[in-house]
Amino acid sequence: MKKNIKILIYLLVLLPVLSYGQDSISVYTDSVKIDYNFIDSYPQNALVYVNDEHIGNTPLFFTWKDSTFPKQLRINLKGFPEISEIIQSNQLLKMKYNLNPVNSKLINDIVKEDKEPYFKTKRKVVPIVLSSILAAGSGIAAFYYKSQASENQKNYDIFGDPAELEKKKDNNLLGGIAIVAFQVGFGTLMYFLFLD
Repeated sequence: MKKNIKILIYLLVLLPVLSYGQDSISVYTDSVKIDYNFIDSYPQNALVYVNDEHIGNTPLFFTWKDSTFPKQLRINLKGFPEISEIIQSNQLLKMKYNLNPVNSKLINDIVKEDKEPYFKTKRKVVPIVLSSILAAGSGIAAFYYKSQASENQKNYDIFGDPAELEKKKDNNLLGGIAIVAFQVGFGTLMYFLFLD
């Protein structure tokens, strides 16, 4: 008897949860089924009109407001000829328009800028290469000598050999010199790359 009551309680608790889950799933799948019309243009941000009503700018996802057809679709961007089409039925649109400028002086690719190099003077290759080699080499040397100094300290801690402390001191000195050389090389590289 107690077993039957437990089953009944489980069913009373689970049924509302399961039915809610089914409703939420059906709502989700219904919203996924909506097909949107898509219109894009190159260049973008063109005005889109349906029957003289501005509905947005490209790129644009939209649905038809009503089922009355035919409809006139117009794409308009200042400096470009207007494109007009008649849509005969409630068809799904997936369209991209390449707009060509009215005036040939307009650049068709509005993203492109002046093709001049960023620097006013030509970069000096030899100092850039030499300072790069100095920075890279001294950086590697600094890492090597600092690693050796750390190893010397470890050996001193384990074996107690005073010669390891002397080696550590020498390696730290060489590592410090390498760090200074790295900074000089890197600073010189930045100068010849960006400031000269």
